[in-house]
Amino acid sequence: MKRVIILVMISAIWTGCSIRTKSFYLLEGAQQIEKHAVLRGSVGIENIILPRYFRQGNIALKEDAHKVSFLSGAHWVSDMNEQLTSALISYLKHYFKSTDIYLYPWDVSQNVTRKVSIRVENFIYHDKQVHLDASWEIKSKDGAKVAKFFHLSLPSSRDTDSIVKQMDVAFSKLEAAIAKSLS
Repeated sequence: MKRVIILVMISAIWTGCSIRTKSFYLLEGAQQIEKHAVLRGSVGIENIILPRYFRQGNIALKEDAHKVSFLSGAHWVSDMNEQLTSALISYLKHYFKSTDIYLYPWDVSQNVTRKVSIRVENFIYHDKQVHLDASWEIKSKDGAKVAKFFHLSLPSSRDTDSIVKQMDVAFSKLEAAIAKSLS
């Protein structure tokens, strides 16, 4: 009987020591919006297209030109496409002080005058920096198109909290650039 109790205790201690703490992170973009502009018409925002490594649910690091690894125990709190798209829509509503900004095409109850498509090509920590490369296209109802490219690299340590903080700053700057191009 003593052996069974000892084995159970050792098993419990072993299991307790092997459980890793999980941390969950989210990107919210700009928290404070200082500038306000006038929005002409209504805008539809398509879901942001992100690199495949965001589908893993973990925070990714680019180790070299051909290798991406994931931080152990560091997870995004929700689907990043939805989270970043929602954050951008919220930012734009505050920036323009307007409710005429919708998730396209699902939330659109009226015709939009412009549609915005955003593709993030690179959003990752590499070589002591967080890199964000993105492009977006604004299509007007009349068929006119405007395309823009955005690049930003911010210094960061390899610490998860530092990486996420700098990713948040980078995404805030992308939000501001998109808002400016809609003004």
